[in-house]
Amino acid sequence: MKIQINLCCFFILIWVVTGLGCSEDSSSPSIKSEEESHIEAEKDPQFGMVSGIITDAKTGNPIQGVTVSLLDHNVETGVDGRYVFTAIRYSDNHKLMVMGINHQPKMKPFKLKAEEVQLNISLDPKFGAVSGVISDGTTHNPIQGATVTLLDKTITTEVDGRYNFIGIPYSGNLSLMIIATDYQPKAETFQLREARVGLNIRLMPSTDPKMEITQFLERFSALIESLDIRKLGTIQELFSESYVASDDPTTLLGLATGVIPAKFDDVSQTIIVVFEKYDALQFQFNKIQVDVTNSRQASARFTLHIISEEGPPPNKIEILVECKIY
Repeated sequence: MKIQINLCCFFILIWVVTGLGCSEDSSSPSIKSEEESHIEAEKDPQFGMVSGIITDAKTGNPIQGVTVSLLDHNVETGVDGRYVFTAIRYSDNHKLMVMGINHQPKMKPFKLKAEEVQLNISLDPKFGAVSGVISDGTTHNPIQGATVTLLDKTITTEVDGRYNFIGIPYSGNLSLMIIATDYQPKAETFQLREARVGLNIRLMPSTDPKMEITQFLERFSALIESLDIRKLGTIQELFSESYVASDDPTTLLGLATGVIPAKFDDVSQTIIVVFEKYDALQFQFNKIQVDVTNSRQASARFTLHIISEEGPPPNKIEILVECKIY
């Protein structure tokens, strides 16, 4: 019996020691509450990617060089209009800011709750006006009737040479094309980055009006001095239908001698009489002064020295006439 009691006490002692050891074992697994798990998830945020294409709202074409901003990140679109942001924190309150030189800025709120979000943005273009005066490059006088073309719009200048285009989209590469009769055409490239741009354009004459008048007088003189009746039609073409001789005393003398026609209808008959009457004729134009308004309008003052001979016997007549042609 004594042995049994001792064994029993031994087993009880082992059980007590073992039980106490189990209750003090810190390596045993523990179960976390739902609230504790949620807090740890918040400490481990998720990230995603934001990308898209920026296009022109009017044309639908991609826009290069647009600045796209998200949080403290900025990117610039390429030739295809694309942008990409990576490693962006998930959020219900993101704002994408898009700004272009030639377009109205735009802000786009969005949520990021997935690995990738596609945001394609269209920007409205900015519009401005282009105006100015088209003038002669030599005289600086305005040119009427010049054709001015910008994009798909065309304007014809009035007497003041002015043109005005409105509703032109902003651009860094615009071209103004100007064409006018008797002038060299001109293309003017420019940028439209503000509400209005003024462009005054000067066109250079395709020919020199002063030289043209001088050559005209030389040709007229040669035709008259030829006394060739076959050139009658060519001579008549050199006179304007509005031609009228002046009434100064010297011109009246020329009319009386038959070497100057009174009006356009008399040109043909006067030339015929001159060619039949005179044996020699000289038309000398001296002291030529040309006044140029523009490439299509000029006037000239000069002295006309007429020397005629008829005979036999030779009868020489000289007349000096102050003339003006338009």
